[in-house]
Amino acid sequence: MKDKLPLSRIILACALFVVVVSVLVLLSLWTVRIASQKRSDELMREIENVTAQGGESALLALAGYQVDNIFHSDEGLILFEEGNQSWKYSADELQNITVYERCAPSVVEIYVSSDLSQSTGCGVIISSSGYIVTNTHVVSQDGVITVRFHDGTQAEATLVGSDPITDIAVISVEVTQPLTPVSLLSADELVVGQKIIAIGSPYGYSWSQSVGTVSALERTVTSSTGVSLSGLIQTDAQINPGNSGGPLLDSRGNMVGLVTAIYSTSGSSQGVSFAIPVDTVVDVAGSLIRDGRVSRGTLDILSVELNPMIVDYAGLPVSEGILISQVVPAGEADRAGLRGGNTRVAYGNSVIYLGGDIITALDGVPVTGYNDYYAFMADTASTDRVDVTVVRDGQTLTVKNVQLVEQTVENMRWLVR
Repeated sequence: MKDKLPLSRIILACALFVVVVSVLVLLSLWTVRIASQKRSDELMREIENVTAQGGESALLALAGYQVDNIFHSDEGLILFEEGNQSWKYSADELQNITVYERCAPSVVEIYVSSDLSQSTGCGVIISSSGYIVTNTHVVSQDGVITVRFHDGTQAEATLVGSDPITDIAVISVEVTQPLTPVSLLSADELVVGQKIIAIGSPYGYSWSQSVGTVSALERTVTSSTGVSLSGLIQTDAQINPGNSGGPLLDSRGNMVGLVTAIYSTSGSSQGVSFAIPVDTVVDVAGSLIRDGRVSRGTLDILSVELNPMIVDYAGLPVSEGILISQVVPAGEADRAGLRGGNTRVAYGNSVIYLGGDIITALDGVPVTGYNDYYAFMADTASTDRVDVTVVRDGQTLTVKNVQLVEQTVENMRWLVR
């Protein structure tokens, strides 16, 4: 009779069996997981391809869900609108309607009447106590200013102050009950392609809405008075005479700009219109309400912004900056040591002088062109002094403590484009 197996050997055999089975199970699960992951990766690639070609709506359509519109926020996808023929408006239409209903009461029509003529434009209510912002050119002529509100009531307005350089003016009306101010949002976050909405009274057609996009940013435009307006928002929304002074709104009804100008060869909209960023509007309006005027500094020079044509023609050592064509004789810039040019050349319809200093920085802040120059001077006063970095005869040097002068419409015309 054979001896029975020792208990320890039985236990060891069972343990080995369990280990082998466990390993096989784990290998099987691992294989399944690899296969599943491979299928998941392939599916993800297919989803990415569908989304890249047709967007989220194509992906949802593939899943059997028809979507008319999709909205996005900074946080990502936030809303789907499912197709339903019983709905009266699309989501995009509802958005436009909501903005109009919310903002139209904050827009006013402005009439300036005199014995000789009458001009019209729009304005935007910025405070419940009666302050309204508009364009300087809307209220520039002498006469009685009348404001017509969305509910049809009218009131005579008083000019608080105007700034011809930025084309911004503030008027005020006495109120018996609080007005509805527009909601303001910084234009710093605007991007090209973003939806934009304008409300105004083109050709006297009151409270008309037009929809477009931000087609460009940081534009500089020369106004009819010869003053250069910088940092403007360009839009393809339909803007015509009568829209001036009205709001440019984002898709949630926040004012991001003040309509100011159109570029046209016929006098009507041709797809290029401009608005002043609301940040500038707030700064200027605050100064006008507080002081009745805006004070800014500038250099008393005649200058021209560098471009490839000037750089190539003059063989300049830098490609960006502002060329000093002339300095005002015995003026502040002249006394400080800034130098104008000495070689007279035709430049478009103007005459400039080559060979002068090229401004590349103000108080250490780089200046690549007029946009940088305007932005710097916006925070200065005529009592300020600045250090001006220039390129002279191929060498970079800094002219210290140059006294600024008061920025006026006249000396802003000295900036040649």
